[in-house]
Amino acid sequence: MRAPEPPWPRLAPEDASRPALDAGDIQLWWWPESAMPELPRRERIGQLLRRTLAPCLGVAPEALAFGREPRGRPFLAHADAPDFNLTDTGGGTLVAVSRAGRVGVDIERHDRRVRAAALARRWFSADEAAAVAALPDEAASRLFLHLWTAKEAACKATGTGIFDNRLAQWRFAPAEGDPQVRALPPEAGGMAAWRFLRLAPTAAHTAVVALRGDARALHAFHALYRGPWPSR
Repeated sequence: MRAPEPPWPRLAPEDASRPALDAGDIQLWWWPESAMPELPRRERIGQLLRRTLAPCLGVAPEALAFGREPRGRPFLAHADAPDFNLTDTGGGTLVAVSRAGRVGVDIERHDRRVRAAALARRWFSADEAAAVAALPDEAASRLFLHLWTAKEAACKATGTGIFDNRLAQWRFAPAEGDPQVRALPPEAGGMAAWRFLRLAPTAAHTAVVALRGDARALHAFHALYRGPWPSR
């Protein structure tokens, strides 16, 4: 996988010019908050998710059926359905749709300030926490968010969630750029099966795509809102 260069093409998911999601493909859809109707967060996310996924199956958005895995990870309850995942933060929502394997995404704003050293001690491995604690505040916050997005994207791909020490079991090199995995929990399988990519839907955000599989192609789009939301 290679990070798509900004700016991402603008496209409505239902447009006929949308590329097909073929075997080995991943599509990323960035939905900017400012371009969407003002709705409660849960309803807004549900509606944009249906609009993004429905064209992959050739059905109306309201016809989509969802299920949940034992730990709550949602999936499309349709034959030959792609995998998907989403992440939401201030400024917008990022949706990943995959026919290349299980996918997870996580996003944060660059300007988010956190108690980096304390949170790293709570959630990360000892060496990762030490790397965060060794930095001045701004750099520590940046490294914490880089590690956090990698770890959470991985946990979302496996479907385990972040508890039961999962964040500490996923270990990454404390560095900029694409996440480099150093250790992973047993349910994740072999390290060679994983791909991680850091990207930025906007200059204000940093995001990670975690994929268990091999991607033939990755396409990213700035989603356009057109017309009324589908009925629930």
